[in-house]
Amino acid sequence: MLNFSFSTVLMALLTSSILVGLIAIIFLHNNTLVCAGYKLLGIFVGLAVIRLIVPLEFPFTMNIRLAPMLSKIIALIRKPQIPILNATVSIWNIFVIIWVAGILFNLVRYIKQYYRAQDYILKYGRDRTKDIRYKTILDSICVQQKRKNSFRVMELPNMNIPIIYGLKNPYIILPDNLSISEEQLYYVLYHEAMHHFHHDFFIKCIIRFFSIVYWWNPAFTILYKQTNTLLEMHIDEIITHKEVYITEKYAECLLYMKKNSINHSSQQMFDFLKRESCLLVQSQDKDFKRRLIMLLQDFAMPKKIFTSIMLTILMAGIYLASYSFIVEANYYVPQFVEESLFVPNADSTYFIQNDDFCYEVYINGIYTETINSVENYPKGIKIYNKKGEQVHEN
Repeated sequence: MLNFSFSTVLMALLTSSILVGLIAIIFLHNNTLVCAGYKLLGIFVGLAVIRLIVPLEFPFTMNIRLAPMLSKIIALIRKPQIPILNATVSIWNIFVIIWVAGILFNLVRYIKQYYRAQDYILKYGRDRTKDIRYKTILDSICVQQKRKNSFRVMELPNMNIPIIYGLKNPYIILPDNLSISEEQLYYVLYHEAMHHFHHDFFIKCIIRFFSIVYWWNPAFTILYKQTNTLLEMHIDEIITHKEVYITEKYAECLLYMKKNSINHSSQQMFDFLKRESCLLVQSQDKDFKRRLIMLLQDFAMPKKIFTSIMLTILMAGIYLASYSFIVEANYYVPQFVEESLFVPNADSTYFIQNDDFCYEVYINGIYTETINSVENYPKGIKIYNKKGEQVHEN
């Protein structure tokens, strides 16, 4: 029987944060990063997101009771004891209110950024979609990928790096008066087109959604940055296919664009990109070295296999363990019963049995959680059905 409760949500948040933290550590060690590869790291990111989406307790899950002091702290956090206007709320209620307010604030800011970026591009950019140089290359790329050429090309003053913006009919934004060879331009446009064809912008929006919902958790800011780097590495490999000649030429193009971005940097554009970076698929400066290392460096297959196996065992072990064990507050311990009013007993507690034979727990008239079994609670607590009729006692 599946169970959703306060404890399962906390376990999901804790597990996702641990997984993201471990991925961040891998990013700090370049050799491990190369041995693991972006694909395996992408799977780890997926595990972190899935764990967050499915904060459930399964029939095989074992409950681990917290120590009395920690249980007391959790109970006090959830116990209504703060008078506000005509209501009494808990610390947890206040946190939820702040949480929701933060979500709304960040969502509104995100939407404003979206339209601000669009207005900026349309106001200051020059439409070069029909330029024969750009159109010929994009047409050949789209024919090769068997896709329709729906790209619009804009040249933007003070821009120092190529970016792509938009979901359905995307803009490829290029620096104004970009002076590069036909081969380098091909790689630039190919790179940005591949972001669109592989729905990278949409993926980034999904991850950004989680960072908006869990704005108070720094792990999701890290997750967003990691996702951006992995998407860039993915496109790098698609373009080069790890062929030596193409890889060398593509790496030269990346280095040239990096040098160009430094020589033609603009504080105005830097501030704009920093403000709107949640909407633009671009290479972060600090991750540029990692991209080149992933592109050019390689290790012997046995070392790569060993590293991948060890990391998979670690990540999968944490993921599966989080569903096998759920940490629950132990409300019924002697030290806690004597000190707190928020404890289950026959006088203060009752259960309401659901149609799926789960039980809603009410302590002092306050809903606390839904459980599969009442065996961990004191005897003599009354059990009611949905109609309010007493069924029996546990």
